[in-house]
Amino acid sequence: MAADIVRLKSAREGAVASGGQSRLLLKDEAYTKIRELLLDESSEASYSERALAARLDLGLGPVRSAIERLRADGLIVVSPNSGFRMPEITSREILDFYELRMVIECHVAKSLAGCVSAGDALQVEKILTEQEASAASGDTTRYHHLDLEFHSALAELHGNTEMEHALRRLRDKMYRLARRMHHAHPERLVVNAAQHRAIFDAVRGGNAEEAYQRMKTHLDWGRRFTLDPDRRLGVDW
Repeated sequence: MAADIVRLKSAREGAVASGGQSRLLLKDEAYTKIRELLLDESSEASYSERALAARLDLGLGPVRSAIERLRADGLIVVSPNSGFRMPEITSREILDFYELRMVIECHVAKSLAGCVSAGDALQVEKILTEQEASAASGDTTRYHHLDLEFHSALAELHGNTEMEHALRRLRDKMYRLARRMHHAHPERLVVNAAQHRAIFDAVRGGNAEEAYQRMKTHLDWGRRFTLDPDRRLGVDW
């Protein structure tokens, strides 16, 4: 009898644990789906909980949990009676974003020069090769993911976890800005890919100053292009 009670209790605890795990997975699924939708649509349009739940075939509870998490991440702003949306990225935020990247990524490129193993170089080379193919075919969505992979790979090779975390926090904004920057001008992906290639060639070749300058030029190009994508200020890209 006592053994039966223990087994019953264990079964109930297992069911509770299983249910809790299931709810957690549903929340994670909702977060991932909504985040990907927002980033891929790259829009400041407003969304409602119920409309998103129906569109993505998700429960209202997980959607609400995901929205709160996205709000805490700073990816969305919630407005009473009007749903939620991604906030506009201001010019000041763009300048701050690129200033932080300049500090971190130029240092990373310079520090890595001559210090990349053959195996690590091969992994970065795979990213660059696929980037060039995506740029040539005009596959902007895949290219933007590879863009993040390239910059993240250099940071990981450098090995400073605080720098990696700082760049990881910028990933969503990097993706949004990259999509905005190239959506109307996909032909400029080829230029972007060539800049990545030149940066890594300098890193692999052990030329620290060239690696630093090429990363600086690349980020400065991105900053100016983001602020003036249609060359209204007459800047020659």
